[in-house]
Amino acid sequence: MRLNKAAKGGSKVKAKKETDEERAIREEMEALQDEENRRKREEMSRIRLRQRQLNEEKYAKINSIKIHNQWRKIMRLAKVEDLRKEIEILSQNHEREVDRKDAIIQMLDRDLEDSEEQYQMALRSHLLIVDALIDLQYTRVRALEQEFNANLQTLEDEFETERTEIINAHSRQKKDFHDMITAMETEFSESENDARQEYESQREEIKNRNSEEYNVLKISLEGTITDLENHFDEQHKAYKASTDARTESFRKLTKNDAASARIIERRMRKLIRLQDSLAHWRTKISTNSREWEERNRLLRVEKDVMSRHYQNLKGAMNRFRTSEINRLKQLCTNSDTCIHDLQDKIKLSSRILRLSELNRKMETEQEKVVPFYKPLTVDDQEMEQAELGMQKGGGNKENTGPGADGKPVLHAYGSSESGLEVEEWDYLSRFHQRFNKVNLDKAAIEKERGRLKGENADLRLILKQYLDGISVNEDVVNNPGNPLMILNNKLRLTAPSAAAPQLQYEYQRAN
Repeated sequence: MRLNKAAKGGSKVKAKKETDEERAIREEMEALQDEENRRKREEMSRIRLRQRQLNEEKYAKINSIKIHNQWRKIMRLAKVEDLRKEIEILSQNHEREVDRKDAIIQMLDRDLEDSEEQYQMALRSHLLIVDALIDLQYTRVRALEQEFNANLQTLEDEFETERTEIINAHSRQKKDFHDMITAMETEFSESENDARQEYESQREEIKNRNSEEYNVLKISLEGTITDLENHFDEQHKAYKASTDARTESFRKLTKNDAASARIIERRMRKLIRLQDSLAHWRTKISTNSREWEERNRLLRVEKDVMSRHYQNLKGAMNRFRTSEINRLKQLCTNSDTCIHDLQDKIKLSSRILRLSELNRKMETEQEKVVPFYKPLTVDDQEMEQAELGMQKGGGNKENTGPGADGKPVLHAYGSSESGLEVEEWDYLSRFHQRFNKVNLDKAAIEKERGRLKGENADLRLILKQYLDGISVNEDVVNNPGNPLMILNNKLRLTAPSAAAPQLQYEYQRAN
């Protein structure tokens, strides 16, 4: 530190002796030093920020795992509780279903016993009928067999007669065909000899004519060949006279060509050796290149496999994380929706209970005593009597009333007060009866209210006309339909608005 301070003091003392160039160099060095220090500070700050970021990511990952584990525990506990409740409900439903099935099995067992008795009875009657049918069939088969033997003998006799006749006719036709074949062969041999003789004569004529034409053509061709040979000799002599000089030069060129060929041969051997050496090195290079290319290919394949495996693991992890987040969101949404639905159902049930209490207060004494009274008509009475008769006659059928021990029998369907089965579409018939009765009462009340409103309006209008007729005030006088004003011995309760000036004029004249 003392040396630096001394150096700084010395620089201040010697600042007067610095030139402009030295000062510029010193300032440039100081600027470079500052820039280097700034870069180092930035690099250190970047390293610290990067380290903080990595620590933050690590802590965030650890905290996320802890949160997920804690939330998973909470969800498992909630799920276990829900599953226990569902298991209790399912066990209760299962017990009810088992009891219902036991009742159905008992009923089916009774039906099965009845059906077994009916089956045995039907089987005995069926066996008797089958035995009778078998005897009848045996008798019929014997009669058919005798008839078949008689028909067979008749057919055999007819077949032998027809066979003898057919053999005789065949012998006669065979003899006739042999005679016809012999005559046709004789005729064919004669026609063949005539055709052969005619063919030989025509052949000799054509052969003589062709030999004459051949001799004529041979003579003409020999003359043409002689002329062409003479012409070829003349052309050959002229060609030899014109190509002697060229032949000499050709010989010289042949010698030069031989010398050049030897030179070319030596160079070719040298070139072949070079090509062999080049092929050897190329082979060695290609072998090494194939080896290294194979190694590089294997390394690239391994790299691609590792990269794909990493990407697949990363994608699977992201998908799993996304699916879990979506499931959590869906669970929260469903729970919220379920809470709202339950609240709405609670409100609706509370409203139904309040309305039922209010409705109970408004029921009449008759509805309280007999809430589902329905007067029976003649047809209904007859149907009820018929159903009672069927119940008495069908004692073996299922019992819909109480059992022998006084306990009620459970059913998987609705039943009426008398124990009869009610169809599915008639389950709400009583509700519909009361609802229709309420609607009819409401419609009757509305109609009576409208009638009373009309009657009240008519009475108000009559009262107003009466008051207007016995009182005199400004509204009555200004009204065009004043009942106090009589024209032509007639009371005008109403007058059109267009006749108001005329009425006022007549009123003034009367005064």
